[in-house]
Amino acid sequence: MLTIEKFSASYGPVHALHGIDLRVEAGEAVCLLGSNGAGKSTLIRSLMGLGPLVSGAAHFEGRDLSVHAVEDRVRLGLAVVFEGRGILPAMSVHENLLMGGYCRSRADIAQTLEQVVALFPLLASRRNQPAGTLSGGEQQMLAIARALMSRPKMIMLDEPSMGLAPIVVEQVFEAIAEVNRRGVAILLVEQNMHMALAVAQRFYVLDRGAVVLAGTVSDGVLTSNTGQVLHEDEIESAYMGEKT
Repeated sequence: MLTIEKFSASYGPVHALHGIDLRVEAGEAVCLLGSNGAGKSTLIRSLMGLGPLVSGAAHFEGRDLSVHAVEDRVRLGLAVVFEGRGILPAMSVHENLLMGGYCRSRADIAQTLEQVVALFPLLASRRNQPAGTLSGGEQQMLAIARALMSRPKMIMLDEPSMGLAPIVVEQVFEAIAEVNRRGVAILLVEQNMHMALAVAQRFYVLDRGAVVLAGTVSDGVLTSNTGQVLHEDEIESAYMGEKT
């Protein structure tokens, strides 16, 4: 579904990404792990057409993303939940959801709204409440639900656990897993390695703008692309070790 080849991004003389190769298959959940400053958010923003100057190739279902404006990437089926959630606090929960479906027809919006509220029933009881009065976990649920309103084939989530209590993080990741079970592909950017690996089928580790490790997750077993069985601490050390 998503294929990235030799993908690089720069802020003037500063190179944030270096020759990234990455793929996400249809219906698959893939996590991208790394510390602060590794380039994870830059990759997400660049794929949506909001990042710095880029080079290399990025294709979504065979379509070259570089020739599509941001809104056209949404229409192709690519959605994003940015770090910090980005909800519209003065607008109601219902209005926030409607904003997520702006590229759909009225009939599509009505049908999708029903499906989204069934997945996040809490939002139905808060539909007329200003979104800014929701708790952090509720706002994250709203942000994911709003992304689903565009009927995406794939959602990219940037640090959905940030700033949330552990029990709320579990609820958010249960929701992410359910979205994936319903056939929506996921590219999950996270620092919470344990939770991310629990919902992913494959992983990439990013360090200083480059992929330094990649592999699969199957029944809790982590295996690198070279066939080596890994422990979580080995994955963490790939991006949290001493820098030289």
